[in-house]
Amino acid sequence: MGRLVMVECKCGYFNDEYMYGVNMAYPRVKKHHTALAKSGRYGNKWKELLQNDPELLVNAEYRLYQCTGCHKIVSRHCMDLYKSSKDDGCYYTPEANEVIYEYKHICPDCKKRMVYIPLSEMNCLSGIDNPEETVYCPKCGDMAIASFCGFTD
Repeated sequence: MGRLVMVECKCGYFNDEYMYGVNMAYPRVKKHHTALAKSGRYGNKWKELLQNDPELLVNAEYRLYQCTGCHKIVSRHCMDLYKSSKDDGCYYTPEANEVIYEYKHICPDCKKRMVYIPLSEMNCLSGIDNPEETVYCPKCGDMAIASFCGFTD
């Protein structure tokens, strides 16, 4: 079951429509994106990697990404390529050391690189304890707070 993430800031910005993690469709979506990658939809590099190693898979879990330029926040499928002996085609998501190729997410608005915001398994995230988990408000640019607010199927 996937999670819904809420991001809020002191300036009044609020949004709770970001999906995070895996949901019921994860196995089907992972298979679909792996097939698209094999067809070349995500570039020749992926197509070549998948032709050379047919055991590679696409990680289709939802993650939170933020633009390094305009601070836009999006929820997208991770899309990293990985290889794992543990994968049974169901709900397995790879460990960081299993990732072979990291997908580079680009902001749909300003075309700058987006970075993955790894949310803690805890209920909330302030960005104070772990700088890698800092979320910035898309409206004012100040540090915002992201927290899990519900579940989705």
